[in-house]
Amino acid sequence: MFLILGGAFLAGLITVLAPCVLPLLPIIIGGAITGNQRDKKRPYIIAASLAISLILFTLLLKATTVFINVPPATFTIISGAIIIIIGLLSLFPAAYEKLIIKLGIQSRSQKMMGAGLKNKNRYIGPIITGAALGPVFSSCSPVYAYILATVLPVNFGQAMLYIVAYVLGLSIMLLLIGIIGQRFINKIKFATNPKGWFQRTIAIIFIIVGLLVITGYDKKLQTYVSEYTPFNFDKLSSQLIPSSSRQSQSSVLNVKPYDAPEFVGLQDWINSEPLTKADLKGKVVLIDFWTYSCINCIRTQPYLKGWQETYKNDDFVIIGVHAPEFAFEQIPANVDKAAKAAGLTYPIALDNDFKTWAAYENQYWPSSYLIDKEGQVRRYHGGEGEYKETEDAIRMLLAEKGGSVNDERFVKGDAGVPVSSRETPETYLGTKRASNFTGSPRLLQGRNTFTPESTLEKNKWTLGGSWQVASDTITAQGNSTLTFRVAAKDVYLVAGPSDGKKITVLLDGVPISQTDHAGADVKDSMVTVGDAQLYRLVGRDTFDENSVIQLQVPDGLTLNVFTFGS
Repeated sequence: MFLILGGAFLAGLITVLAPCVLPLLPIIIGGAITGNQRDKKRPYIIAASLAISLILFTLLLKATTVFINVPPATFTIISGAIIIIIGLLSLFPAAYEKLIIKLGIQSRSQKMMGAGLKNKNRYIGPIITGAALGPVFSSCSPVYAYILATVLPVNFGQAMLYIVAYVLGLSIMLLLIGIIGQRFINKIKFATNPKGWFQRTIAIIFIIVGLLVITGYDKKLQTYVSEYTPFNFDKLSSQLIPSSSRQSQSSVLNVKPYDAPEFVGLQDWINSEPLTKADLKGKVVLIDFWTYSCINCIRTQPYLKGWQETYKNDDFVIIGVHAPEFAFEQIPANVDKAAKAAGLTYPIALDNDFKTWAAYENQYWPSSYLIDKEGQVRRYHGGEGEYKETEDAIRMLLAEKGGSVNDERFVKGDAGVPVSSRETPETYLGTKRASNFTGSPRLLQGRNTFTPESTLEKNKWTLGGSWQVASDTITAQGNSTLTFRVAAKDVYLVAGPSDGKKITVLLDGVPISQTDHAGADVKDSMVTVGDAQLYRLVGRDTFDENSVIQLQVPDGLTLNVFTFGS
């Protein structure tokens, strides 16, 4: 906890070096000097207002459902508009004064709170400036994104503590920049005239930055800085993110024994009545964290089913804890249908609030925890593979329990060969975790019309036509295309839900059914999308180093993520 807390604070300190902050530094400095240049409180007000705005923005958008149907871009547009308005008012101070007099704002304020408020009116500008920057700063740090994606869903209190630490570090650095900028500017005589050219230049910068924020061109500037300067802020900041405390090892019983946590918040049990830790005492238990559209999880299922069948008479139990990666995976009927389709007959429970996930301090799909007869965790493994070692551990713990153990093993020989390092990595399509996209314009949230890249490098993908881009998904607007150059044996796509819309699949420019490589869900070169789930697009007999897949996607169909098999 303290490691993440310190990392969050340090990440806040160094965020001022991030490309996303660079266009905003003139706003920080300009806000500190606009108006009464001798007022030393303005930098403090801007920093405090920005800190409060960032925390509130996080609470409203990430920790509540108040604005669940409001596109995140809306708040960025509002922020940009506020910055432009501040710039216009600073550029035309006489017009601002006439507006205040005409509306009677200052006179009414003085009547309500006394003439002393006259001096306080000048603080309204820096308060609004800081508040407007909160949503803009919310995407500036990988550490901040890690807290939102990994900690917030499972531990609200800890996440908010980390966010406060991050915001504190950020605010301290922005305050220093504001104070230094204010002192430097105040020493320049021509800069102290609120109607002089220097102040007007600052006002114009406000307007330009506001326009960049509204149009999304600030993101392009950030990308340019990241790609064409030697300093990689994201890499530096990402080093502050802690790795798992339980890295998979090659030994069999690889965990110092500790009491297995209780099941917390599990609901909608499948194949069983609700179970507790006490119900399982005296048995060897394998806890499997999974989600039904995860291809890595799907590839472990033959082993889970094999172990269940092999050791079902030896007091061995598997509990599937389904922790959803996507919103459609929270629906009990979808999970039940996926479990039945996969032939999973062991107990499964939904962990939609990630409470049991948090109790186990889990970080990955899939992950397994092997628990002995005394209720202690004795082995942990994250990801695929190590099936032989896991079965060895199962047999060792059954032997510890006493009695004979089935002589028949399910895993024979050296199983669980790691996925080829040449294989295209799992590729998310929404902006939150997108990678390897190429084309014009860049992948930004909102509705955009894309021009596909004419030539693709390995593992790169591109879009054609109109798409609505969100944080976790992309949705075709009209008949659109997605093209992907991949290295894999099998190709899978998570898509849907829809009422039977069909994706046309081409492989190396040819309708895929004219080849021998159509996946199990392809018929006549088309995939019919119903439930939101994983669909099998390509199924080769051997690994292929270089294939181009093109999807022709109909209007309104949503895509989530590609996964691959070797």
